[in-house]
Amino acid sequence: MTGSARAVALLVPMLGIALALAACTADEAPDVSTAAVGAAEATQASADPSLATACTAFWGDPDYADPLSREVLDRAGSAPEAGPSDPAFYAMTGDDVEAVFADAPAAARESAATLAEWFRTEPERGEDADLDAFARAWDGVAGACRDSSAAALWADGPGEAGTKPAALVCAGVFDTPGTLTHFANSNVLTSNMFKLVGRTAQQVPQDRTEDLRAVSELLESEIADVDDEAVSAALEEVRAPFADALDGDFSSEGLQDPLDQLATACVAVGYDAPAPSESGGDAVVGAPAPRTDPTHLSNGAAA
Repeated sequence: MTGSARAVALLVPMLGIALALAACTADEAPDVSTAAVGAAEATQASADPSLATACTAFWGDPDYADPLSREVLDRAGSAPEAGPSDPAFYAMTGDDVEAVFADAPAAARESAATLAEWFRTEPERGEDADLDAFARAWDGVAGACRDSSAAALWADGPGEAGTKPAALVCAGVFDTPGTLTHFANSNVLTSNMFKLVGRTAQQVPQDRTEDLRAVSELLESEIADVDDEAVSAALEEVRAPFADALDGDFSSEGLQDPLDQLATACVAVGYDAPAPSESGGDAVVGAPAPRTDPTHLSNGAAA
């Protein structure tokens, strides 16, 4: 056999081995993008629509217009003061919570049952109602829904800065009771803020440093988290009198104009912000209109 013939004879099996290895590699390492898409589709397909339905009803995504979660906070916030007078009224909130999660997966139903049981047992204890237990039950429902609801995700713990839905931030300022905030009452944030820096011009009370700092830090967090620049800028104006007071300037121009700007920004992102209160009126921005039902406890009921 000549030298060239021997070279060809050796090259043929080597090429066969190379082709075989290439085929094995292709089988074991599919295209990364294809694998990622497949995993995402599998995750989406495995999601339980009954959980999504329950979580949406409870948390109010995506418009946060009037979710059950807001009513839950309102009644928990007013329970220490009004719970003993009508425990059956509070127990109905528990029924509502369980009804929303009736068709959800077992883990979510169990979390909802814990929250419901709180409303059946704690409000009648009045000032001795265990609000820490309420917070734990609330966290349980948030954890069960965090993959189905942006509101639940943010209730369960801080998310990534700049990604919090602007409508959720707007709801937190204008319409959400402060039961789980520093103030621990059923007032909306605007009502609690008015007592510190006023709706119109006033002197800020100098003995409320802790409250001023709590509001300033809350707003600072929302400014960093919100996903809309106009809402963020408006929140900066709302925060200004609190930051000024903490720096020693206790002369506040009031919050009406900053809240007007915020309401406008909120409407632009699809949140139906409440109309500003009339000049000289007693209305509180964010507080619902009074109802004739004497058993109803409005967001502004607690001091």
